[in-house]
Amino acid sequence: MLKLLAKAIAFGTTRYPEKVARRLRLVNMICWGAALMVGQFSVRRFLDPTPGMVKLGFIAMGIALLYASIPLLHRFGAWAAISVLTVLAYVEAVRTTVDSGIGGGYWISLLDAAALVTLILGAERIILSIFFSALALALLILLHVYVPYDTGDLAPDRLRAAFFSNLVFNTVLIFAVVIYASWQIARAETAAESARARSDALLFNIMPESIAERLKREPGRTVADRYEDVSVLFADMAGFTARASTLSPEALVGFLDRIFAEFDDLIAARGVEKIKSSGDAYMVAAGLPDHRPDHAEVLAELALEMHDAAARLDDELHLRIGIATGPVVAGVVGSRKYFYDIWGDTVNLASRMESTAGIGQIQVTEATAARLGERFQLEPRGPVEVKGKGILETWYVKGRVAA
Repeated sequence: MLKLLAKAIAFGTTRYPEKVARRLRLVNMICWGAALMVGQFSVRRFLDPTPGMVKLGFIAMGIALLYASIPLLHRFGAWAAISVLTVLAYVEAVRTTVDSGIGGGYWISLLDAAALVTLILGAERIILSIFFSALALALLILLHVYVPYDTGDLAPDRLRAAFFSNLVFNTVLIFAVVIYASWQIARAETAAESARARSDALLFNIMPESIAERLKREPGRTVADRYEDVSVLFADMAGFTARASTLSPEALVGFLDRIFAEFDDLIAARGVEKIKSSGDAYMVAAGLPDHRPDHAEVLAELALEMHDAAARLDDELHLRIGIATGPVVAGVVGSRKYFYDIWGDTVNLASRMESTAGIGQIQVTEATAARLGERFQLEPRGPVEVKGKGILETWYVKGRVAA
């Protein structure tokens, strides 16, 4: 029964965006309610033995069918049905009030119609809402001025019965519609909050939380910062290209997912920032956006843990890792697909440290080695030809110094 009712209320609305469909469902609800109200009047007229009642019964039946058919107009546009419904409700309220008199209470439906059309049209059609409300007020004034309390069309007891029937029905209808509208609004708000939470979670996954909050507070504003003292790590899988050519797409993606998921857990535990991954390359920074004095040390620890994780996951997997220390520029780029990235000589140098490192080695610059102090076992590699930099002295991180 509830499913049938839900289908009836949703009739003709599925083609529209949810924001519009919610309002059209209210239109359907009003149409079915009005059809039921006029339909019961039709039945009562047919059962009334008074001469002329059968004719009135057929008129009421025709009007009920008109109300019931209004949802068919949704195919002609979002505002077709509500416009016809409002006009029909106004005309019917005036006609029945003129026929029966003010005492029958048929004019009450003008109040309902004005309130409901305002609820449905909303702020987007405020001028139209004001027009229909002003029209309802003008019609109410005219009816009370020019239409007598009792035209004699109905016997006094039937007039009173009509008044109470109209009062009860219109009250129930407007409360039912308002309650349904409130429920729809609550559902929409819950869905919007859920979507916002998912969006925030996605944003926090691709950039630091503090940067994401800045982007949300000031959309469209450039987010760019300079950091004078950070460390950057690049990691790459040796022999990945040859290995990838032998794997199926599913196996390749599954392999990378296992490795990068493990690395993601390690950086989360260390409190550093994953900048990006590209192919088999993995980039991490420490000391931004929040400064930390141990940025070089924490990346050296991370690099050793990444080597251990790679060996644990696959004994044929070997990494090359490079670390450099110095200033960088960081910011958010893109308009449709945001991403947080870092640039500068330190980034380029970290990439060169990775590409010139031996397989299974962690190569660091002189600046990074100076920051590692006596906590790590450092092995001088000697002079290394670095593209764009010439000959540089570099070191390999071989492990931690036992306490």
